[in-house]
Amino acid sequence: MTCRFVLIVIMTLPALALAHPSCENGSVAIDAHFEGGRLDHCEFSADEVVELTFRAEDYRVSDAFAWFSFRVATDGPREVKIKLQFPDSYARFWPKLSTDGRNWIRAPEYGVERSEVGKSMTLTLDVDETGLWVSAQELLTSRYYDDWLVQLDGHFELETEIIGESVLGRPIHLASTRDKREAVLLLGRQHPVEVPGAIAMRTFVDVVMGNSDLAREFRERYMLVILPLINPDGVALGHARHNAGLTDLNRDWGPFTQPETQAVAALLEDLEARDVAPRLVLDFHATKMWPTMIFYTQTPDDDARPRRFSSRWLDSVDERIDNFEFKHDPRPPSGQGNVKNYFFKRYGIPAITYEMGDEVDRSAIIEHTPVFAEEMMRTMLEAP
Repeated sequence: MTCRFVLIVIMTLPALALAHPSCENGSVAIDAHFEGGRLDHCEFSADEVVELTFRAEDYRVSDAFAWFSFRVATDGPREVKIKLQFPDSYARFWPKLSTDGRNWIRAPEYGVERSEVGKSMTLTLDVDETGLWVSAQELLTSRYYDDWLVQLDGHFELETEIIGESVLGRPIHLASTRDKREAVLLLGRQHPVEVPGAIAMRTFVDVVMGNSDLAREFRERYMLVILPLINPDGVALGHARHNAGLTDLNRDWGPFTQPETQAVAALLEDLEARDVAPRLVLDFHATKMWPTMIFYTQTPDDDARPRRFSSRWLDSVDERIDNFEFKHDPRPPSGQGNVKNYFFKRYGIPAITYEMGDEVDRSAIIEHTPVFAEEMMRTMLEAP
């Protein structure tokens, strides 16, 4: 029965995932043969512990952490002990568990033991015949974005289109409202691991494209330019940070060496040719640096226009939210080729890195993101 299960899994996988190793011992099988899967080495030790190794996606990754995502199958209900090893990185993420690849929970504390130096963690998992998915974060892959694009395309004010392709030929999708003189840009998923930012972005877009009086008034003045998934190759291949071109896309704004950022640069040129002026850009990310949220913005001395937008926006949010902490971290422009620097230097507008914490409670994201979206719209409507 175990062998038949493994054969079925392999036959139904996308071709891109077949390079990942797998292992089985007759009663337990491990694989990463699915979109977003990541596993570099797999073996059973003498004491029946499964040892898995995870490495950075390529030699150019500068941040020392690796994505992990794999499946466990058993021939019956049993406890499985799995050791995750990160020889050239560290265990940044608390494991998430799913029995179907769609619905996820945070692994219970009693089932996770981290090493003191953070180079490994050991999981004790209860697995039955349905199997178990284990991942650094929830798997939000092409299926998730396809579903979202269908939803966006169903909105009577939105049109979706493909503006370019990734290194490996995956489409870069755009959803936008009709042209206005001013535009607000929402950018998502440059870094594959930053799933909480993707969850926040979808909720944010839902509010801005909603049917409230505020949202309708906002869309009367501003064009919405929405790029949900800028790094589809990285997401599909189980990368932590880079695209398939060994590049951090959020360091490629200005150089534009990669087809993904080149597609957005061409979009910006096209908007300018149509007399559409960007007025605000929000770039959705996630971070290990803060437990809930952090906003990297321009400083008051940078003279971004609308003037003092970031402070007015976040101060108004703070007045409405009592039980959810966030941090405003204004920073002057630097030479780093990220969205925040590029858009401010080119357009002189607020360009904000919207960061969710890695382990922020997902229900808190859904609960509080609407406040950030509503106050953004109010603050932009007050702009001259």
